[in-house]
Amino acid sequence: MRDRRAELAGLLVIALLGSAAVLSRNPEGVVVERAKRWPLVGPLAARFQERFRPPPPPAPPPGGAPAEIVVLRFELPEPPESLGADGRREAPRPAPRTAPRAIDRSPLPLGPLESLPADPERLEQAVGLLGGEARATSIGPYALVADFDPPARWAELAAELDGACLERLGLAPRGEPRETVVAYRSRDAYRALQRLDPRLAGLDPEGHAGRGLAALVAERPEARATEATLVHELAHFVYRRAIGPALPAWLAEGLAEDLAWTPFEEGAGFRWGALRNGITRSGGKISMTGASAGLEELALELAAGRLPRLESLLDLDDAEFTAGEAAARRYAHALWWIRFLLDGPEPSRASRFRAFLAALAGGGESDRAALERALGERLDELEPRFRAFLAERRSVEIGARLTALARPGERLVARRAPPAAGAAGGAGDEPPPRR
Repeated sequence: MRDRRAELAGLLVIALLGSAAVLSRNPEGVVVERAKRWPLVGPLAARFQERFRPPPPPAPPPGGAPAEIVVLRFELPEPPESLGADGRREAPRPAPRTAPRAIDRSPLPLGPLESLPADPERLEQAVGLLGGEARATSIGPYALVADFDPPARWAELAAELDGACLERLGLAPRGEPRETVVAYRSRDAYRALQRLDPRLAGLDPEGHAGRGLAALVAERPEARATEATLVHELAHFVYRRAIGPALPAWLAEGLAEDLAWTPFEEGAGFRWGALRNGITRSGGKISMTGASAGLEELALELAAGRLPRLESLLDLDDAEFTAGEAAARRYAHALWWIRFLLDGPEPSRASRFRAFLAALAGGGESDRAALERALGERLDELEPRFRAFLAERRSVEIGARLTALARPGERLVARRAPPAAGAAGGAGDEPPPRR
């Protein structure tokens, strides 16, 4: 009899535990609602229901919009119209009636060179397109002619570039800068200047540099993208004085991009290895621009099995590097190859790469074989490590940022807009015009 009572008590405990488990997953069920009306048991049932009630689902976005955000892989800004004082669109300023000079095909000298003052004829052409708004001033050690007052940051940035070259590459530029920058609020005026140079034909640059003159579009002078273009063009002058003008395209453009897209803090200098933020959100749209867009393009090409191998990038000359729709990807490829060499997981590789640059400054070879000898590694050995580095940087620079910009209940919907056109460059006189 006693065993029978123990067995019934055990079955009752099991039944109660099973019921509690079922009810805890359905606290809004009929049994719990009825129990809330019973005397004595009602308060216990109410507390049970409150304890196990699931949290409410996230509220839908206001206005009934779908809970998603669109990620534009690339965004091409629409250039604002050039408007006159009466609010009407201005016709592009005509270019001076000067025939474009022939391209100088003479070999480029090896080793660092002193800076050049701007070619007088080219400077006159460039300044003439500014019209009556031209103002002569300076930014750091560089002369500036523009149709606006430059942001204060430009002067500090320009003054820091020689020191940045020494800090980043271990090479001190020779002499002092003597070049001139011409900046245009009007894209039409810059395009008129571009048409005077046969080396820029067929390209869609935001700026170029050569023969002591850098020119750039500055529709929004305070924008970080404009600042990056300015730094990129001045970087070509700095590295000409530190390494020399006879650099392969991947190295000239990769080094300039590395400096251009490194964040700069006033009073603190450059944050090496970091990336200027080019991912922003406006309403339900997240846009990627600049080096962020370039990194995303490389990641997409890598995932699709279409990313060219390093050897093909390193073998391109100036004209090949800047030609066609793939030019923007080549600039990004060169940037992240430089970042891999300087900021990758093996610090000793950075030391060997800096030794390669020092050898170039001393008149050494700059081809692919010379780079492999300096690194002590073949490109086919470095290829998988570089690609792993790309994937890791994409996760850090883009993946984490997208996650931070998304809100509860939202999902990312990728939409790929066409990348920006290639930047300026190509074979030319000493040095070739560079973007």
